Order: sequence, then structure tokens, then C-alpha cells
Amino acid sequence: MQPPGRFGAVGMTGDGRVTAFQEKPDGDGSWINGGFFVLEPAVIDHIEGDHTTWEAEPLRALAHAGQLSAFRHPGFWQPMDTLRDKHHLEELWRSGRAPWKVW
Repeated sequence: MQPPGRFGAVGMTGDGRVTAFQEKPDGDGSWINGGFFVLEPAVIDHIEGDHTTWEAEPLRALAHAGQLSAFRHPGFWQPMDTLRDKHHLEELWRSGRAPWKVW
């Protein structure tokens, strides 16, 4: 997924003078992990125990070994990690502007 910009962005000089401001610019073009995985059973061998952080050791090892692929989703995506996110999604639904409603 490519997340949208969330905060205003500033351009600054070394001494702190603001040279530009843009309110909530588009994201930086980076692709992020949307949190969904389809795995082969052998992936379990990369998890050493409850202390293993999935996003650290296993994913990095799989990527390094050329065993990790991704599906690029260029469409609508919005997390619901905070109450603010929840309210935003509920407002999209109430207003009839929910991009995921295709029926």
C-alpha cells in the first residue's frame, strides 16, 4: 500500500528558517506492508519462539533469501489504528463516499 500524507510538511534551512509549507502532501511514494500474508508452511522455521518479532528477523531473512514477494495495491487504503482513523472511515461510510463500497 502507499499511505497518504498525514501531516503538513515543511522545508527548512539549517538554521530553522521555514522556506516552504505544504498541507498534507501526498505520501513519499514508499510502499508499506499492509499486514496481510500468504505463507508456505516452511516459514514457521524462521520463527524461533514467542520473542521473535515477525517484521524483524523472519521477514528480513526471507527478503534477503529472495523468498518474499508482494502484491501492489494502488487503490484505496486506510488504516484503522486510532480513534481518529475510525471516525474518518465511519464518516466516509455515512456520507456515501466509502471507496470500498462497490455495491
